[in-house]
Amino acid sequence: MDTPVTAKAALLQALVRGPGYGLDLIDRIKRQTDSKLLLGQGSVYPALRELERDGLVESFQSDPLPERGGRPRRYYRLTALGATAATMQREAVFALFAEVTR
Repeated sequence: MDTPVTAKAALLQALVRGPGYGLDLIDRIKRQTDSKLLLGQGSVYPALRELERDGLVESFQSDPLPERGGRPRRYYRLTALGATAATMQREAVFALFAEVTR
């Protein structure tokens, strides 16, 4: 299953700020885009799995959380390859804007 590029691109940029779990990342993207990009769980979790499969992110579990009934939370963080991809992505976007404003 292919997830829209926008979700994967937004997740990479959100993870530049550090590890996060699904709902946290949804909220970060909402804040970072001033609510212009609103992603749902139905697109975020498949995108995270694809990014992990592609070696751009890795996941880890937190210790059990009492407020979650003792269940751990799955966090995601960029790998070195993911950090490089996020940087290249940002540079490509800035280059595109620079060409448009010339």
